Amino acid sequence: MTDTDNTLLDHIEIETGPEPRYSVIWLHGLGADGNDFVPVVPELQLGDLGPVRFIFPHAPVQPVTINNGMSM
Repeated sequence: MTDTDNTLLDHIEIETGPEPRYSVIWLHGLGADGNDFVPVVPELQLGDLGPVRFIFPHAPVQPVTINNGMSM
């Protein structure tokens, strides 16, 4: 990606209400993707904060040396 490239990684975006004042970018670990953490949103019970935007990016799949080159 270059400085002028405005392309975003594939991701899931959830807004708990209109015009959110806050954003949370939730990064996953090796072997997971953004889908793994979507169920966390309602569990946080952030109603008193007002609308929040959650962004769950999916990292690109690539071979991982420590896992014998398995793509993750």
